[in-house]
Amino acid sequence: MNNLISVITPAEKNEKYINTALESLKNQKYTNFEVLVLHSDIDALKRVVNDEYLDDDRYRFINTPADIYVGAARNIGIEEAKGDYVYFLDSDDYVSENILQLLHDNIGEFPIIRGRMKSTDFSTSFAIVLPGTNEIKMYSDKRHDLLRTESAINYLISKKFIDSMNLRFSEQFKTYSDLTFMIPLMEEVEVIPYSYEAIYFRRRGNDPINNPSLRQSSLKQLAPDLFGVYNQLRTDDLSEEGQKYLDDKLLNFYRKRLVTEFKADATIDYYFSGLVESINKIDPDRLSNKDFILKNDVKAIKSNKINNFRKLSNFNHFLRDIKNGITSRKGRKELLYKRVFNNLDIKDNLVLFESFQGKAYSDSPKYIYEYMLKNKSNYKFVWVMNESYKIPGNPETVKRFSLKYYYYLARAKYIVSNVRMPNKYIKREEQSYLQTWHGTPLKRLAGDMDDVHMPGTNAERYKKNFNHETDKWDYLIAPNQYSAEIFRRAFWFNNTMLPTGYPRNDILTNHNDKETINGLKRINQIPTNKKVILYAPTWRDDEYFKVGKYKFNLKLDLHRMKEQFGDEYIVLLRMHYLVASNIDLTGLEDFAYDVSKYSDVSELYLMSDILITDYSSVFFDYANLKRPILFFTYDIKKYQGQLRGFYIDMETELPGPLLMNNDDIMNAIENIDEVTEKYKERYNEFYERFCSWDDGRSSEKVVDAVFEK
Repeated sequence: MNNLISVITPAEKNEKYINTALESLKNQKYTNFEVLVLHSDIDALKRVVNDEYLDDDRYRFINTPADIYVGAARNIGIEEAKGDYVYFLDSDDYVSENILQLLHDNIGEFPIIRGRMKSTDFSTSFAIVLPGTNEIKMYSDKRHDLLRTESAINYLISKKFIDSMNLRFSEQFKTYSDLTFMIPLMEEVEVIPYSYEAIYFRRRGNDPINNPSLRQSSLKQLAPDLFGVYNQLRTDDLSEEGQKYLDDKLLNFYRKRLVTEFKADATIDYYFSGLVESINKIDPDRLSNKDFILKNDVKAIKSNKINNFRKLSNFNHFLRDIKNGITSRKGRKELLYKRVFNNLDIKDNLVLFESFQGKAYSDSPKYIYEYMLKNKSNYKFVWVMNESYKIPGNPETVKRFSLKYYYYLARAKYIVSNVRMPNKYIKREEQSYLQTWHGTPLKRLAGDMDDVHMPGTNAERYKKNFNHETDKWDYLIAPNQYSAEIFRRAFWFNNTMLPTGYPRNDILTNHNDKETINGLKRINQIPTNKKVILYAPTWRDDEYFKVGKYKFNLKLDLHRMKEQFGDEYIVLLRMHYLVASNIDLTGLEDFAYDVSKYSDVSELYLMSDILITDYSSVFFDYANLKRPILFFTYDIKKYQGQLRGFYIDMETELPGPLLMNNDDIMNAIENIDEVTEKYKERYNEFYERFCSWDDGRSSEKVVDAVFEK
């Protein structure tokens, strides 16, 4: 038999992925299908869809009303479907090329068959056929187990069977509406075949803030929808298996999602009435194998006494904190931080400074501190320093994650940092958090990143954690208008932006003189009679030893540079703070110096006559000095295309040449005066755009804006 299969694909808000979904259908071995692509603006959708699908009669583009939920769109697809079978494909997913063939060939006399689903981070589809035995498993009593993801996708379903039941998705609910279609269906069938090799690739949502998938919807969306779907479906007529599935779904949602939000009484108030209505429908026997805390919670909810439930919930959270706290030394410190230190009064004159997670006394926090040291004597200062370091003014220093660290984190009125704080940091209402950040962005940041390639990093969790962090920022420093616009969007930042320039660049304006520069060279035992080349590359997201330990493969031929320029230059090597590699400088003594651990890169800028970099944001700051900048971009196509992508056009906007190999580097240094003259006009334009806010008074302006007089 060669039945027609109608593939129903709502495409709203997934325009960037639609061609991948359609490509996976075009590659199907089974060719007797139609694709119903549903969208509220078909003309706009067709502008992004490849011509090959527009010219193929099998692909039908159907207009839907605006602002309807996916269930309503699928219902329109069911009405329009001409096939013997219906198959639902989400437009941000894709399928293996044999999927329709396998499902069609194995459905037999059954009205429904299910394939296997795999989660993926890949952004493009490719032909995947798994060799095997075409294994089929039959689900009967436990067929509701196939609904673990609450989804109707990757089922091939008889259209005649759907019509005989007049089966449709609820259009009332944005989330969980698939259950209103699948639960009644499963009540009517006794056996569902399952094909192990019919693989559906479900894309993990990587932007839960700007473009969340249905699974990533807010709790304020998910909870009422689940309550509503549960109340609609959970009737006495439902089979025992169906009742158990829904009861467990509700209890798991409560235990894993709601409980964590019930730390705040206001959250309990918001959800309690809906929770009471649904929890009262649960079969009491369902709780027999549940833990003691959950049983007590359910009992308190059923009583409908919100004050009693609040007390119980708060006590349970206290017990959980105790349990988590006693498992490790760090846990015990976090318990004291949360339950003891955060209940102490805020110290109004206390400022906690942290730079690069306590790895250095540097960057804008350093210069803000030194300005305050001279001009704000009524404040007490604490610095987070993981290693001993002599700091002017002799402030108290604490190691990150020490008990004193947590104590001051809880009690400081002001928090000043240039990177993210720990996830466990609880922003108190009385605190002011000044985020200085650590560079003008060239590479895409946070919310602007399509994919996240950092080791051990889940894109969804990364963006959620980042958003959770930026919600705590009261102030954010912008070095220029370009950055201010990007920071607003990429950091989801809605509080006070400080258009002051970077405090760390004050030194470049105020101390760009021979006396300061030679003094720095003498302190660091660098020859004062030679010019200095600073090589400061960034890290690569996909090159690492392990989580948090990145490597860097040095492509710069230092031996060749020494041979040609050793009489005139020395080289300072400044690796990104995330890079863990140790550089072998054997044979390069008195020419190449590893200054990766040097605390203040601004001082390295002052000592340098030429900067060589790649995709690091250091060149934005270095441009304040109007000295030559060379860009060693040997892997630019990979970096721009596969990893992060750039905000500016490097070929037309940078204040120096893009150099692809060591020959280019050697030639540019040899002819540095000609390079400088060639890029003079572009350099001036770059300076005006990115450096004009740095006037030597950034620290003063930040302090005046943030700290009390």
